[in-house]
Amino acid sequence: MKNTELLIYMLEDIREVTLKGISGLTKEQLFQEPVPGEFCIGAYLMHLGECDLGWLRSLTGKEQPEELKKRCYYDSWFDVDEKDYNPPKQPIEPEEYLRAIAEPRKILINYVRSMQDEELETIVKRKRSADVEVELSKKWMIYHLIEHEAHTRGQIFMLIRMAGFRKKGENN
Repeated sequence: MKNTELLIYMLEDIREVTLKGISGLTKEQLFQEPVPGEFCIGAYLMHLGECDLGWLRSLTGKEQPEELKKRCYYDSWFDVDEKDYNPPKQPIEPEEYLRAIAEPRKILINYVRSMQDEELETIVKRKRSADVEVELSKKWMIYHLIEHEAHTRGQIFMLIRMAGFRKKGENN
């Protein structure tokens, strides 16, 4: 198996488990604070799409479509300062979250599928902050997306349990 094929499998597998874990949650459960002072589950989901788009920019050197960034609430919901905080005002249908995070992941997987294994070792410069630039391999960037989703998924699943959310059809 080629390294790119393995990375694609890992990207698809981790997303499948994430989606299975949130399936059946209502739009209200996805939108409300699961515990006081915490971001809603929907914000964490959109953050997955937001991260795919941000790392795609680093991997490809190309800015991603503004329309897609808007649908993922890029830089407007999760980990932003107060002046840029602009989440949705009403609950979003679960399918809207799923579509918003599926498209960036599809673009990412298609990009990885187009790569040769040797390209994974290509070093890319990325700004970590206004005055700090780091050099990272494309392989590390893709690995980081997988690792990040595993971490975020753990947060989501813990918040679901802490909130006592029950999925449709589940007994108490």
